[in-house]
Parts: sequence; structure tokens; C-alpha cells
Amino acid sequence: MVWVDNTTPEVDAISQWRMIVAICSVLSAFSIIIVCSRLWIRHKNHGLAADDWMSILSMIFALLYSLLCIVQTKFGLGLPLRLRPEASLVSYTRTNFAGRPIYQVGISFFKVALLISYLRLFKGTSHVVYRRVVWITMALIFAAHLGCALSLIFACNPVNKSWDPAVAGTCLAPGPSFTAYAIVTIVSDVLVAIIPIPVLLQLKVNTGKKVGLIVIFLLGLFTTLCSIFRYTQIQQIQSGDGNSTMLIVWGVIEFNVGNVVSSLPFLAPIFLRKAKQYRTKYAGGSANAYGSGGRKMGKSNEAYKLSSIHSSQHKGGGTFATAQGQSTGSEENILKSSTEQAPENTIMKSVTYSVRVD
Repeated sequence: MVWVDNTTPEVDAISQWRMIVAICSVLSAFSIIIVCSRLWIRHKNHGLAADDWMSILSMIFALLYSLLCIVQTKFGLGLPLRLRPEASLVSYTRTNFAGRPIYQVGISFFKVALLISYLRLFKGTSHVVYRRVVWITMALIFAAHLGCALSLIFACNPVNKSWDPAVAGTCLAPGPSFTAYAIVTIVSDVLVAIIPIPVLLQLKVNTGKKVGLIVIFLLGLFTTLCSIFRYTQIQQIQSGDGNSTMLIVWGVIEFNVGNVVSSLPFLAPIFLRKAKQYRTKYAGGSANAYGSGGRKMGKSNEAYKLSSIHSSQHKGGGTFATAQGQSTGSEENILKSSTEQAPENTIMKSVTYSVRVD
């Protein structure tokens, strides 16, 4: 039994469908786990905001794109053009056509999600000009990707010629049009990655934390590399054997890595906190849960009884009490009459001091 429809076992063995299915499945599962973790943390602590909903849209579009790529392997994706089954040509081109606008619109969502998070990060600050730049960039990026998606949909006249080569009509030249799409993607990736850096450099935090924040946001440049590698495959398709496998693969990688990177700023503090707790737990000396004398300092609310100095004077009717209940300065007599009342007829207010070592 072969995976590729309408072909022989020998051709099926040559096909790269196994690599495509593995990459689509693993990366989709990983990005879904990361994004869902980000959503769970956000929902638990603050509730979902606009950037979280954009991340949900991006995750859904990335999953749809990966599924369409897997379906295309049934119709010949993973094979050179000359070995693709003729009977599956229309099925392949139709599925490929459906994935193009999903890719273009979908990759704009994780970029918009990052830009919205920038706005929230500096909400209420004096960076008014910066916030305007972010809004303008957000609008331009979404409009550019939407324009690319519409261009892909209406690339041919009539539209159905895009998936049925037998139909008479004309189409945009693939080389210049795909170059334009690549430029839009690369420029938008770079803008999203570098926009927050000038403001992050001004943060009044230690150098280590500042560098860590900048590195997290610069990870978005990896999607730029994916776009560049994807663009280099266009020449391979036009002048080579027509195998578009790596064009699709780099698109899947870019899409899912973008979703992961857009969620890292929300997950990084959790990972750092867990790492710090791990180091504290297993470090020697006084850094662990026990003091140098072996006495457990405790993670729970353990109250240390503080010895008090007895005082014979009290002002305003106040006295002091020790931890054993003796009269000290932590107690205040309430409703005390002019004559000394018996202890059982006295209402006392007691203040207890508790020390917690975390």
C-alpha cells in the first residue's frame, strides 16, 4: 500500500512525504503546546487580551496550513514535477491554492500579537510616539499580508485557472509575484523584531535582564531566516526539477516558530522562576531550605515567637504581652473602666508577629 495516490511503490519510496508529515506534525504539536501554555497563564493571571486572541487565530491558521501540506503529499508534494501523478494534478493544485492565502494571512496574526503586546507593555508610559509607531506598523503589516493573500487568490483570470491549468486564461508571472510576497514577509519580520529594542535599552533593570529581554524579542529574526530560505526555493522550482518540498517545509517552520516566539515573552518569567527555585532547593549552605545548624527554615507560615521586654509603664491604657500571655506592649485594654477590672472581664486586642522565610 502506497501513501501517494495514483503512483507506484517505487515512486512512493522516492517521495519526501515522510519528512513533510513528520515536520508538520511535530512542529504543530509543539507550537500548540507553547501557545496553549501561554493562554493558560494569561487566563489564570490576567484574563485573555487582544494579543492572546490573535495568537489563537495564528495557531488555528498554522494548524490548517500544516494539515493542507500533509494532504498535498497524497497528491504528489515531495516529488519532482515529472514524477507527480497526472491523475492527481487538479487535486494537488486545488489544495495548494487553498493553503496560500491561509499562510499569508496567518503569519500576520502572530506579528500583530507581538505588536499588541508591545503596546500593553508600555501602556501608561511617556512613550507616546513609540505607541503611534507600533500602531502604524501593525496596520501596515496586516494590510500588506492581506494584499498578498488577495493577490494570490486573484492571480489568475479566471480564478479557477489557478488550480486547473487546462482552463484558458492568464496568470501573474510567478517569479516577480513570489519575490514581492517574500519582500513583504521579510521586511515585516525585521520590523517586528527590532521595534521594541530602543525602548528596552532604556529600561532601568540590571544588564542581565535587559539582555535577556532583547534576546527573546530578537528570536523573531529566525522567522526572517525561514523566509529567506523559502525564497531561495523559488529558483529551484522554476529552473530545477519543480520540486516545491522545501518551499512548503520552510513555510511550516516559519509559521510555527513565529507562534512559539510570540509566546516566549509570557513563558520566560515562569521558566526563570522555576530555574531559580531549583537552584535554591539544591544549593548548599544557607541557600537551601535548612539553616546552617540543620534547623528547617520552612516554606510554610511558621511563626517565630519574639521575646518581649516587660514594661511596667503603659500609655493610653496599653500594656505589653509576651508570647506566653503575660501582659506586655502588644496588648491594648479595651473598655477599661476607671477601676482595675478582673482579667476575665477585660477585652484584649493582641497583635501577633509572624515571620515567613521564602
